[in-house]
Amino acid sequence: QYVKFPLVTLGYEGSYDVFVKAHGDGLSGQAQAISLGNARALLKVSANHKSPLKSEGLLTRDSRTVERKKPVLKKARKAPQFSKR
Repeated sequence: QYVKFPLVTLGYEGSYDVFVKAHGDGLSGQAQAISLGNARALLKVSANHKSPLKSEGLLTRDSRTVERKKPVLKKARKAPQFSKR
């Protein structure tokens, strides 16, 4: 459903066949990546598609990424357990 959303937005749900290989990042991340790819491909078909796709938020990627692990800490923010004695 999420993958077809750019096609449905422009009314092309029956006009194009989409074949995609995606790996890594989990199902939700893959679906978002495929949706972004579909939107960008439709944008190359016609520049008139930009405003409806942009208004639906289909031309931007999710910028949230995993925070890096810091030295001394066990994970990004998890500190070693404190012991008084």
